[in-house]
Amino acid sequence: MEHSGGTVGGGAKKPKPSSAPPVAALGHDLLGEILCRLADMAHSSAPPSPASDFFFEDLPAVDSDDEEYDWGEWRLRSCDGGRQLLSRGRYGLDLAVYDPIARTAVFLHPHDVFPASTHMVNYAILVDEADGSFLVIGIDYDAAVFSSRTGKWTKSESRNVLGSFYPHPSDGMPAGRFAYWRSNTKKRRYSNLVERILVLDTTTMEWSIINAPFPTGESYCVADMPEHGGLCLFCSKEQCLQLWVRNSVGGWELKKEFSLLNEWMKKIRRDEWMKRLRILAVRAGYVYMEFWSIRKPNSYFLVFNLRTMKMAVLCNNSDDPYRGPAFPFFMRLEPLRGTDDDLNVGLNSV
Repeated sequence: MEHSGGTVGGGAKKPKPSSAPPVAALGHDLLGEILCRLADMAHSSAPPSPASDFFFEDLPAVDSDDEEYDWGEWRLRSCDGGRQLLSRGRYGLDLAVYDPIARTAVFLHPHDVFPASTHMVNYAILVDEADGSFLVIGIDYDAAVFSSRTGKWTKSESRNVLGSFYPHPSDGMPAGRFAYWRSNTKKRRYSNLVERILVLDTTTMEWSIINAPFPTGESYCVADMPEHGGLCLFCSKEQCLQLWVRNSVGGWELKKEFSLLNEWMKKIRRDEWMKRLRILAVRAGYVYMEFWSIRKPNSYFLVFNLRTMKMAVLCNNSDDPYRGPAFPFFMRLEPLRGTDDDLNVGLNSV
């Protein structure tokens, strides 16, 4: 296995420019075998696939005397553009950006920018699919950004913004050129009655905090939609999708509303006491969502086409009692006839 090793200090060796993974050369039969072996837990727990390593089994193991915390195991933190962001250690200060198809990794050691403390760093990764370069952003009391193009961590001018933001324990999410973090409204519910979102625009490296136009507790995600001015919000409300865009004075207006309550949705809600939708991501004209049952160990992955108003459903009849929140894993594929270039080819749990 080929690795791009990191230094012991605060950064990593500058990696060689990586070419796009040869996914298109795999063929549909082999790709189907890969998808059947995608990870469904936060930690590796199954044999690796011979054609890819979605269970990150090829990453080096770490000996640990403390079995309670499993400090030596790799934990999936985020993914974007065919790369997985992994961490290990009690405070998540050993990082790896892993390509499960090429089985190559870049190891990061952000100890200089995020020294060990009692606070967990919240990370996000954004990948430039044109050349495979990436940014890893971490926030704690302050923020730092690692660029694969320079091989270095850089402190970000964010203290004035982060000082008033209380992030949710979950990691950040990529959305086109944006990375965003949800606020911890449960912890600050008495002093913070609105849903606040921390956003980094990676084109300008500017941080901002925006107030969501819907009540706290709603499921939502940030989307990068140039046709609607860039940063937009999608939220779910009573089995409907809502698209919120910026108006001329910087506020929010409800641009569109899409009903998801078709006959299948009505039946499944009645038969299985389904919870409400959780929006995972919006990309290339598709909205990715999950929907799970209260009565049965079933979950459903929904893909809604914003152009055709049609919805595809992938059923996961899992016997595993654990089901964590999930997000799509995107890889760049050769375009298929009658489809878009960007295809979702997997689902990972966090």
